[in-house]
Amino acid sequence: MLSHKDNEYLCRVGPGTPMGALLRRYWTPITRSVDVPEPDGPPVRARLFGEDFVVFRDTSGAVGVLDELCMHRGASLALGRVEGCGIRCLYHGWKFGADGTIMETPNQPDPRFRERWRAPAYPVREVGGLIWVYLGPPDKQPELPRYSCMVERPEGEPRRPPIRVGYRHNWLQGLEGVVDSSHVGILHQSEVQEAKDGDYASVRIIQDKFPTADDAPALEVRDTDFGFHYAAIRQAETAGDERYVRVTAFILPFTVSIPPGTSMLIWVPIDDYHTVQYAVDDGVPLDEETERSFLRWLGLDQNILDPDGFFIAPGQDRAAMAEGRSFSGYQGLITQDAVVTTSMGPMYDRSTEHVVPADAAVLRMRRLLIKAARTVAAGGAPIGLDRYVSTEKISGASGVVHANSDWKDLVPGHVELTGGRP
Repeated sequence: MLSHKDNEYLCRVGPGTPMGALLRRYWTPITRSVDVPEPDGPPVRARLFGEDFVVFRDTSGAVGVLDELCMHRGASLALGRVEGCGIRCLYHGWKFGADGTIMETPNQPDPRFRERWRAPAYPVREVGGLIWVYLGPPDKQPELPRYSCMVERPEGEPRRPPIRVGYRHNWLQGLEGVVDSSHVGILHQSEVQEAKDGDYASVRIIQDKFPTADDAPALEVRDTDFGFHYAAIRQAETAGDERYVRVTAFILPFTVSIPPGTSMLIWVPIDDYHTVQYAVDDGVPLDEETERSFLRWLGLDQNILDPDGFFIAPGQDRAAMAEGRSFSGYQGLITQDAVVTTSMGPMYDRSTEHVVPADAAVLRMRRLLIKAARTVAAGGAPIGLDRYVSTEKISGASGVVHANSDWKDLVPGHVELTGGRP
C-alpha cells in the first residue's frame, strides 16, 4: 500500500513534477510511423507528459517534432501547411524546419531576425514502426534502445505496424496490469482455454498453451541493469516436479517484455489522466484469416475505439457469463484489461488497497520508479541509463521447467545485479 503522497508522486507526470522529469530522460514513442505516412502530408497533433506537440514529415521524408504553438504568436502548427521541407503557420506564414530552423518570416523580411532564434524542436528517431522523441536535457541525451522486436528487417521485408490504444486513465494503472502475472489465468481464463484448445502458434501469443490451472503463482523478483525481471512460477499440469514459468521483464520507465517474449508493451503517459499503449512485436504481416483471428483474440475486432483512438467499453455479456461461455463477459485480452483498468477511475488512489505476495512485482516497480525519480532530482542518472545495457537481449520468456532448474536460463541475455540494487 502506498501513501497518498507517494501515489501522487508516481502518477503526476506534467512539467515540473519529479516523475515527469524522470520520464523525459528516456526516449519515448510519440506516435506511430503509419500515423504520419506521407511527405508534406497533414501534420499530427500529439500530447506527451502534459505538453502539446506537432509531428510532421517534410518533403525529404524527415520527421520533425516541434512545440504545437507557433513561437511567433501562439497559433497551432497542427493547422499548418507542410511544404518545401518545413511546416508553415497559417496565421502569419512563419515557416520552420524539422530541426527548428526559422526558414521564412513573411511579416518580418529582415533575414538577420530569423538567424537569432529557433523554434523549440526535439531529437527524433524512427525505428520499429514508431516515432521516438527525446524531451530531456540536451546534454543528457541517451542512445536509443535497440529492442529485438524493433530491429530493422531486411530491406523490402514488411513489418506489422504497432498496435495503438488510448485510455482515459493514469498511465500507472495500465502499466501495473501488464507487469502483474497473477491475473492472467483468472481474468483471461476464457482466452487461455481457447488457446489450449486451438492453435495460436502462428501468431506466437501463447506458444506453450498456458499448461497450468494454478492461479496463485509464486513470484521471484530480481533486479537487473534495465530494471527488473521476475518469474511467476506455477505448478504445471504435467505430473512430477515440473513448473510452468512465465518471465516478465520491466524496462524503466514504462516498457514491459511479456511472455513468451515476442512482444513489448509500452505505456506512454499523455498527461495525468490519459495514456497510450503501444504493442510492438517482431512479426511480419499475417494472412487475412490469421490476422482476423488474432484481432478477435485481442478484442480489437470489436468497435472498442472512439474516433480519437481511445478505448470505449463494449457491453458486458452477462448471458454468456451465466451460461459458462465467458468468465468476464468481455471478449479479448486487450478489452478485458482495458475494462478493468478503466474501472479504477481516472487516477486510482493506492492508499486504499490491500496487497498480497502475488503483487510483489508491482510493488518492486513502484519502488524503482520512485527511487529513479529521486535520483534524477538529486542530479544522478536514472536506472537503465546509469550503465551500458544490451537492450536487444531483453526479452520475456515462458516454459515448463524442472523444479530444481534456474528460470534465469530462460532469459540468458539479462544482466542481474549481484546483491540487488543499492
